[in-house]
Amino acid sequence: MRLPSIFRLRLRSLFARRRVERELDEELLYHLERQIEEYVAAGMSVEDARHAALRAIGGVEQRKEECRDMRGLNWIDNAAQDFRYAIRQLRKNPGFACTATFVLALGISATVTIFGLVEAALIRPLPYRDQSRLVGAFASLPSNPRSSLSYLDFTDWKTLNHVFSSIDAYALNGGFTLSTGAGAEPVTGTRVSAGFFHTLGVAPALGHDFHPDEDSAATHTVIVSYAAWQKRFGGRAEVLGQAVTLNGIPRTIIGVLPREFHFAPYGAAEFWATLQRTDPCEQNRGCANLNTVARLKDGISIESASVEMQLIAQQLQKQYPDSNRYAGSATLVPLRDVVVGEVRPILLVLLAGAGVLLLMACVNVTTLLMARSEGRRREIAVRGALGATSVRLFRQFAVEGLALAGAGGTLGLVLAEWAMQILVGLIPAQRVDSMPYLRALGSNLHSVAFACSLSLLAGMLFAIIPTVRMSLSETTESLKEGSRGSAGIRWRRFGANLVVVEVALAMVLMTAAGLLGRSLYTLLHVDTGMRPDQLASVGLHWPPARYSSDEEKVALGRQIVERISPLPGVRSVAISLTPPWAPYGAPHPSTLSGSRTITSLTKCSDDR
Repeated sequence: MRLPSIFRLRLRSLFARRRVERELDEELLYHLERQIEEYVAAGMSVEDARHAALRAIGGVEQRKEECRDMRGLNWIDNAAQDFRYAIRQLRKNPGFACTATFVLALGISATVTIFGLVEAALIRPLPYRDQSRLVGAFASLPSNPRSSLSYLDFTDWKTLNHVFSSIDAYALNGGFTLSTGAGAEPVTGTRVSAGFFHTLGVAPALGHDFHPDEDSAATHTVIVSYAAWQKRFGGRAEVLGQAVTLNGIPRTIIGVLPREFHFAPYGAAEFWATLQRTDPCEQNRGCANLNTVARLKDGISIESASVEMQLIAQQLQKQYPDSNRYAGSATLVPLRDVVVGEVRPILLVLLAGAGVLLLMACVNVTTLLMARSEGRRREIAVRGALGATSVRLFRQFAVEGLALAGAGGTLGLVLAEWAMQILVGLIPAQRVDSMPYLRALGSNLHSVAFACSLSLLAGMLFAIIPTVRMSLSETTESLKEGSRGSAGIRWRRFGANLVVVEVALAMVLMTAAGLLGRSLYTLLHVDTGMRPDQLASVGLHWPPARYSSDEEKVALGRQIVERISPLPGVRSVAISLTPPWAPYGAPHPSTLSGSRTITSLTKCSDDR
């Protein structure tokens, strides 16, 4: 399709500027010469004819400007001219330029850093298919609305519900003992129902997923994480079909999970095995050791699904009053909220605080601009007297403000990248495992776009204030004042109000910081009802195959106490199936024979 002539002219003017300007000069020169010839033919001298022709044309440069305006691209030249002038102004005032850039960079870097955390935790998609349909399903107890389930309750939920396309579970009391040629080694891992990865929408990068009936079959299989595949098996494809011994049970590796897969509600796990309904805990309805992940059916909202699951929980409570006495309700939570946990309100508070800090930085820079504008009152007055319009002056201030904001935004983005890397380094490794989305924390398109938006808003603010301050209504007064530059009462009051706003914002930040510090101190000094000084806790696992009878398990517990007690520095030893500080609703088998884990609480002497 052939473009209209006006568009062809504009494109040609944009991409062949030198040629178009040369043709414009030749055309104006041609008209000027023809006009001179006419005046000479009328009896005028050559010099008088030239002056008369220039007067008739109205000035060569003025005609060039009119032609450029007709092409609609003169704003490019004006913008470039304004930008060069803005850079010269900043170079002439290095103290102001460096101070304003640094102050603005600090505010932008703090805001972008916190935004990076918010984006990683709350905005960035989870590595699961159709994540918006995934929910966490919990039993709701009076003291814990997100309590775990027993395996038998989970199977009833799976059978009775009509709102989930699938629901699967993962065990809380994970961890395995890996038997190697060098001996036994504790490794991270957990047990899941056979359809767990199918519900999440995750397919192994190598091998295949569990079969639908894997958790009820006699065979024992395991899927390994990508990190474990690289670390323990050298990234070899021959790992499929290889046997590993976990908790004394040989298991066959059938798959390797994708590199980007993580499941924050459990944390880092190297081995993923299947639940076995023949295990003692899985046969006990009072052994609540599972959390569940469910995928809602199309067209089913989380509210309607919650109503049905509450009815199912009430039905099970009536059917099993002993074990489900307090579990008469259910809670459904979007998986995003389960992943983020208690971090969401903290991040939002931090983002609000960073926003206030950025606003303070803008107020400081605006104050500097107002002080600097006093020295430019005569300059702006002269430009206004020569014909500069309010729009033209605003455009000049806008370019200067955007140049300043661009420099501050660029430096702020660099500082934000450093700050985010420092934050990741300060977070303990075990906390990063529970918040794996922070591993990829850093600058990306979202953070760059956010920084550009902040810089643009700051630049427009820096343009508006001086423009209003240097309104053309003060032109005559400014010309009379010369270079004295005394501020009017109105602007002195405005500057004082900016100081009041800044002090108020600072007080808000200080108060919020004080309250957060007080809350942290209170959390660190909660009375636990016991003296934790010199108290050590050690979790112990044993292979069920070697301790199959109740007598062997009881003897093992006694042997643990007898062997730890004589160790140097140990004052007393006790064993517990659940640590005293375990959350309510955590798995708590009723007998030693029903557990694979013992917690040893050891009281050490004062010098240990």
